[in-house]
Amino acid sequence: MAYQHDLTITDRIRVGTETLGDGRVQKKYKSAVVCIAKCTDTDTGEVASTDPWVSLDLSSLTAADYVALDALTGLPQRAIDQLTAWGQEQQAGLEAQLQARASAPKEQTAPWSSAA
Repeated sequence: MAYQHDLTITDRIRVGTETLGDGRVQKKYKSAVVCIAKCTDTDTGEVASTDPWVSLDLSSLTAADYVALDALTGLPQRAIDQLTAWGQEQQAGLEAQLQARASAPKEQTAPWSSAA
């Protein structure tokens, strides 16, 4: 089987008061993003996907890293890197879902049914 993996980092962000790695509390901090990891079996067209809130690791950030929400024109590269790594971590699980579906029992109409 051949697979195509796609990751969409959406513009849906969770903003709240967060404690950064240096212990400082910052208001209106981006703490999570909805991401869509999708795996397509290129032979069958079957798709498996997941689209959760993905939390950002704030443990190494300090107040100096803070950029006001209204001043952002996109996610910081460190956030993109974390979300991309999350997407890569999903690949094996999504492939396993497609493999399980391929060998799962399928429903069909009985040959003696009038609907057949």
